[in-house]
Amino acid sequence: MIGYEGEWRTVRATSTARGPMGGLAVVVTWKEGGTARFPAGDELLIRQPVPPTTDAT
Repeated sequence: MIGYEGEWRTVRATSTARGPMGGLAVVVTWKEGGTARFPAGDELLIRQPVPPTTDAT
Protein backbone atom coordinates (compact mmCIF):
# COMPACT_ATOMS: atom_id res chain seq x y z
CA MET A 1 0.00 0.00 0.00
CA ILE A 2 1.14 3.53 -0.73
CA GLY A 3 -0.05 6.71 0.93
CA TYR A 4 -1.25 8.80 -2.01
CA GLU A 5 -3.43 11.92 -2.15
CA GLY A 6 -4.33 11.63 1.54
CA GLU A 7 -5.41 7.99 1.54
CA TRP A 8 -3.89 4.51 1.50
CA ARG A 9 -4.13 2.87 -1.92
CA THR A 10 -3.39 -0.75 -2.80
CA VAL A 11 -0.77 -1.43 -5.49
CA ARG A 12 -1.79 -4.00 -8.10
CA ALA A 13 1.28 -3.74 -10.36
CA THR A 14 4.40 -1.65 -10.96
CA SER A 15 6.57 -0.93 -13.97
CA THR A 16 9.18 1.58 -15.07
CA ALA A 17 9.02 4.15 -17.85
CA ARG A 18 10.90 7.16 -19.15
CA GLY A 19 9.58 10.51 -17.96
CA PRO A 20 8.99 13.44 -20.33
CA MET A 21 12.49 14.81 -19.62
CA GLY A 22 14.14 11.40 -20.10
CA GLY A 23 14.45 10.43 -16.43
CA LEU A 24 13.31 7.14 -14.99
CA ALA A 25 9.81 6.94 -13.50
CA VAL A 26 7.93 4.27 -11.55
CA VAL A 27 4.40 3.61 -12.81
CA VAL A 28 1.98 2.23 -10.22
CA THR A 29 -1.33 0.60 -11.18
CA TRP A 30 -3.85 0.81 -8.35
CA LYS A 31 -6.12 -2.07 -7.34
CA GLU A 32 -8.88 0.53 -7.04
CA GLY A 33 -8.34 1.53 -10.69
CA GLY A 34 -6.11 4.02 -12.50
CA THR A 35 -2.37 4.62 -12.42
CA ALA A 36 0.13 7.09 -11.02
CA ARG A 37 3.65 7.96 -12.16
CA PHE A 38 6.40 8.88 -9.72
CA PRO A 39 9.91 10.12 -10.57
CA ALA A 40 12.36 7.39 -9.51
CA GLY A 41 13.90 9.60 -6.80
CA ASP A 42 10.61 10.39 -5.04
CA GLU A 43 10.11 9.09 -1.51
CA LEU A 44 6.91 7.11 -1.01
CA LEU A 45 5.08 6.28 2.20
CA ILE A 46 4.43 2.53 2.15
CA ARG A 47 2.92 -0.07 4.47
CA GLN A 48 1.81 -3.68 4.39
CA PRO A 49 -1.90 -4.25 3.78
CA VAL A 50 -3.87 -4.79 6.98
CA PRO A 51 -5.34 -8.30 6.91
CA PRO A 52 -9.10 -8.49 7.46
CA THR A 53 -10.08 -9.37 10.98
CA THR A 54 -12.15 -12.43 11.70
CA ASP A 55 -14.74 -12.11 14.42
CA ALA A 56 -14.68 -15.35 16.42
CA THR A 57 -17.98 -14.83 18.15
